[in-house]
Amino acid sequence: MNQHYYPVVRAKGGEFDAFKHMPSSVTNRCTPILEIPKISQKEYETAAKHSGMPYEYWMDNKAKNIAAIFKGGSLIVDASQWQVDFTTESGHHVLGYMSSLLASLGVLVHPVVGYARWDSPEYRQSIRDMSLQPNANFVIRLDEIALEDMAEFDHFESILDDICTSIDIERSDTKVIIDIGDVTKLPILEITETITESYFSLVGIGFNEIVVTASSIPDSIEKAVKDRDSSDTVVRKEMLAWKGFVSANPKANLSFGDYGVRNPRSSDIIAPDMNVKIRYTIENGFFIVRGHSVRGPNGYAQSQSLSRVIVDSKHYLGSNFSWGDARILTCSQGLMVGNSTSWIAIDTNHHVTAVTTEIFEFATTVAAQISNSNITF
Repeated sequence: MNQHYYPVVRAKGGEFDAFKHMPSSVTNRCTPILEIPKISQKEYETAAKHSGMPYEYWMDNKAKNIAAIFKGGSLIVDASQWQVDFTTESGHHVLGYMSSLLASLGVLVHPVVGYARWDSPEYRQSIRDMSLQPNANFVIRLDEIALEDMAEFDHFESILDDICTSIDIERSDTKVIIDIGDVTKLPILEITETITESYFSLVGIGFNEIVVTASSIPDSIEKAVKDRDSSDTVVRKEMLAWKGFVSANPKANLSFGDYGVRNPRSSDIIAPDMNVKIRYTIENGFFIVRGHSVRGPNGYAQSQSLSRVIVDSKHYLGSNFSWGDARILTCSQGLMVGNSTSWIAIDTNHHVTAVTTEIFEFATTVAAQISNSNITF
């Protein structure tokens, strides 16, 4: 098994702050799959005031913000949220433009090739035109469409073969992401079956480095915690399914990934009536504390009482566990409040630290079991 962690994160302020405050002991054990979000109308209007090429102006600044955190490190970068045929003012595809910018700023970029986008001639050409840095590699991302195509395996393999041939990559050297996405409504057994079938199908045609990503955190707080001003736990099905697969196949080279504390389909738009909440990652789950609307009593200040619920719970790992945990304690003491962006940072920082630890501990247990099974008397 591979102990490296691949969190899917958005190139947004909260995630930047989360990684800014992570020690190398954590960042060395994970490689973010960084999704470049679409520019908002407000961001476009602001960029247009500063430049006649607002898209590229926005991307230039976004790249600088990314490099400020990840310079000297490596990222898997995807631009799948943008229209497949979108180009900047100078005619560049978003993925190629951002990858080039980040490379020039000292980030090792592994660009994502989207299986579902490969049927676009413009997209294929943009991928072919990209020049990779030394030690950089393309990464193939399989989404729901690809997983459905596996039922017609000859067709599925032909597309993968066309991708590899067109951009001159070897299957054995190419990482593949099995992106199952939102699994909130799927039973763990079905997720495990999808992982198993996909993994062995890919291994069977020569791919050796495989990552599975999924998310079981709901896209709205009401689906996670039914009542306002209360708490509940949510099972991280993706983690249990991965552990189940690895336990059954301990020598499989399958790495774990997830979507952090966000649902893949959640919006970046902050609703005026959003509930204040803390998503605290625990072993195989989330402990979620829900407040009420920010327009209700105490507004964001209710995060202080929510933090006290976390700190007083059996789940809290202490202020020394991560920067996020330290911030939760500070908030519980009435010394900070925060907003939606800062709580994304706090929750994500704790989550990534907790998951890298969980993966390591699980791998240690599996290794010990393998060692014990090989003992002869």
